Amino acid sequence: MYALLVAWLIATDSLTPTPNERAAFITTLGRDTVVVESLTRTDSHVDGYIVVRVPGTVLCHYTADLAKDGTVTHTVLDVKPLGTSEVKAERVTMDIQGTQVRIAHEGGAPGPQNVSMTLAKDAFPFYMTGFGSSYGLYSSLGMYELFLPRVVSGAHDSTSIYSIDMATARTGTRQFVRHSPSLVDVDYFGIGWTQLTLDADAHITAANADHTTEKTESHRTDFLDVERMAKAFAAADHAGHGIGTASPNKTAQGSIGGTPVTVKFGSPKKRGREILGNVVQYDRVWRTGANEATTISFARDVAIGGQAVPAGTYSLWTMPAKDGTVQLIVNKQHGQWGTDYDADQDLIHVPMHAATAAAPREDFNIDVTGTGNTDELSLSWDTFVWTTPITVK
Repeated sequence: MYALLVAWLIATDSLTPTPNERAAFITTLGRDTVVVESLTRTDSHVDGYIVVRVPGTVLCHYTADLAKDGTVTHTVLDVKPLGTSEVKAERVTMDIQGTQVRIAHEGGAPGPQNVSMTLAKDAFPFYMTGFGSSYGLYSSLGMYELFLPRVVSGAHDSTSIYSIDMATARTGTRQFVRHSPSLVDVDYFGIGWTQLTLDADAHITAANADHTTEKTESHRTDFLDVERMAKAFAAADHAGHGIGTASPNKTAQGSIGGTPVTVKFGSPKKRGREILGNVVQYDRVWRTGANEATTISFARDVAIGGQAVPAGTYSLWTMPAKDGTVQLIVNKQHGQWGTDYDADQDLIHVPMHAATAAAPREDFNIDVTGTGNTDELSLSWDTFVWTTPITVK
């Protein structure tokens, strides 16, 4: 009987596919680890875990079944919040047959739970994660690796991949640009590029998102127990030591001659990074904060840096130069996302006074300070302090 049991165990074990790949990716934002992904892949199946730490720990588990030609026929995505109440648990299942997709959705936002879709053409599933204002923080590198060989070996340097998001079922086109067999760029919402570094087998060894709004870096490592890591991250959240919101929204208020002034902005953190010339690039318009476009509101007409600004709400932008000068831009458009800058809507450009703080500041901040009929608009982060006067008319 024992011999039969051993023989059965050996036989059944031999039927278990041997993984072609087991690996992990660690993603950092400055000195902080914000995402970790692990994956196990065979010729017919991918199993991955992604732990996201912003705004609190969320564990995502995805699986994908592969046909012999490498196309994906079935996906399951589970989202499980462990360290935050801002994210809802959900499960999304997709069955994909050519241009036909059946989707089952449990939990999450209210809406249709079971739908069928006809796509424009065969779509490749991918998973982009991040929550709230940090949506787009990370795209599953494990899912990217499924179609990167065709990008690297394609006849053209630019490849468009028609895709469907495993979480939202949104469809669209992802653009990949091959610079060499070891260097591929993937577009980020059409406003930037994430640079992927590949080895000879088209496995991703690193991903650099410095040229996107996320500013993250990812590096491949040996397989990690992400479920166990997620429990430790969640414990840190509950103890008050988590990362929290990446760039919390803040409001600065002041008064000029009795007239309220209100500034609303997202406040990114230094996180051990070099800010000027890196996070905030020289000779390029900066959103002057994070998330939605920074806005300033006046109840009465004012002058900023001596230039007239009628009462109302405006967006604020800045452009620092390598020579140390800084331009403040007041733009008539507001309410848009912070990368949607339209120079045709500029109202004024004014030079700011640039100074250096005695000690670096961790959080980006905007202040409206002063007395009487003149206030000072102050922007400060790391060691820079930029100021300009505001006067009520």
